Amino acid sequence: MVGVEAMSACHLWGCFVQTVDQYPDRQAIIRGDSSSTFSQLHDLAVRYSDWLASLGVCFGDRVLLWMQGSSDMAAIMLAIWRLGAIVTLMDPDAKASHLEHAVEVASPKLILRTPDRMLPCEIDVCEVRSIEELPQDPARSAAAAVLPTDPASIVFTSGSTGKPKGVTQSHRNLIGGCLAVGSYLGYGHDERIVSPVPWSFDYGYGQVLTTLITGATHIIPNALNPFAICEAIDRHQPTVFPGIPSIFSYLVQGMSPFPGLDKSSIRVVTNTGGTIPSPILRRLFELFPEDQSRFFLNYGLTETYRSAYLPPEFARAKPTSIGSGIPGVHIVVVREDGTQASHGEIGEIVHRGAYQCLGYWNNPEATARTLRPDPLAASGHPGQPTAVYTGDLGMFDDEGHLYYKGRRDQQIKSMGVRVNPGEIEELLWASGLVKEVAVFSMPNDLIGDEIWAAVVGKETNDGLQGRLVRYARTSMSPYMIPRRWLIKEALPKTRTGKTDYPALKIEAAADPSASVLGS
Repeated sequence: MVGVEAMSACHLWGCFVQTVDQYPDRQAIIRGDSSSTFSQLHDLAVRYSDWLASLGVCFGDRVLLWMQGSSDMAAIMLAIWRLGAIVTLMDPDAKASHLEHAVEVASPKLILRTPDRMLPCEIDVCEVRSIEELPQDPARSAAAAVLPTDPASIVFTSGSTGKPKGVTQSHRNLIGGCLAVGSYLGYGHDERIVSPVPWSFDYGYGQVLTTLITGATHIIPNALNPFAICEAIDRHQPTVFPGIPSIFSYLVQGMSPFPGLDKSSIRVVTNTGGTIPSPILRRLFELFPEDQSRFFLNYGLTETYRSAYLPPEFARAKPTSIGSGIPGVHIVVVREDGTQASHGEIGEIVHRGAYQCLGYWNNPEATARTLRPDPLAASGHPGQPTAVYTGDLGMFDDEGHLYYKGRRDQQIKSMGVRVNPGEIEELLWASGLVKEVAVFSMPNDLIGDEIWAAVVGKETNDGLQGRLVRYARTSMSPYMIPRRWLIKEALPKTRTGKTDYPALKIEAAADPSASVLGS
């Protein structure tokens, strides 16, 4: 792997050129029967940059990509960076209102789409082009002079808790974060990463950055389902498997062929995007023996690239921990008054040090709420460093390992007691009766927050609520027991595979009398 020293001051196009020089004939992107080498990707990127320049794309312009991961998309990202423009990523399956908001915020010069991806609404304020329009011989363009501190990308959040925000990262942060993650994962020169996570999600974006910066081969499943993921693993023999909780849940349950699949090529398994439910994690440990694969549990936000990880030697002993800061990062937990919390005390997780985003594009108010003065730095002097206030709750144990305790804005106060919905979800998982669960609250005039649980039965939904109510009464404190239930065939998901809690709340509000506690 290319060393941090060699690239710490580079921009992304320059890093990629170094990768091409080292590994010109290595496969860069593979999807099904198609693949491209690094030299082919370079040539395609230059053609795309010439085309974009002919369309008027200049330094600092935003180009919004409405497409799925592919060699073409990777080449277009590189082309944008070559011109000093800014890659703007958004879920290509996002709602029309989210796209319209992203266009309003980022004011892109251009929206590029693939022929198979149609926009969900008309866009009149900027030009929309399909990449099939790429001419054969556009006029040659020159690479721009780009500083490491210049903005490289805007990644729009899912918008599951409000309007999507455009998280802006610099070239330096993306390169440094990518190399830091590769260092603690122990990446070598010939890694093969199978990535079932969309590139519009920061975790998927990080995987393709790893390919472009370090020379790892990037394998894209033909579809985001267990059968296509297993086919990609069986066919291309990856060495690294990054996933998120929902993907791992799909793979180890139901009719998935994953348990019987030959996974011996995979030596690193990584996770982020939330806590893996205990039953699913235990099954993954069975499927990836400790002497074959190392398991890394990670934590981070789009705003920080990555924040913390748990070394594999602790994964089985402390499976609910997310470890401590990655290289270059110091994680602290602070109280409401900004002072540092003691071990065992829950407070807000704060990311100090490297890889902090530049802010939210065109949203200074939200930026000021997230990027605040470092709580441990001396105050009152010019140039005081900032830290990222994550909005997540956590605590450290006596050995300095961090535990995630939910979102600050999702805490429930039921019957006068503060409750972490994640704790209730974990207890319901432990019943062995469910394969999906989500806990949330709805306002109630008498008790404050009324606890709801949306569940999918592991075997059947017949009689499921009664069995869960009996289980909850014997395993939970009274203030934790869900008072209403949504019995579902499947939980709604965001494009990144996370449970869509706002959608569940809309459903609950539409039918508030459904499935009360004792029925």
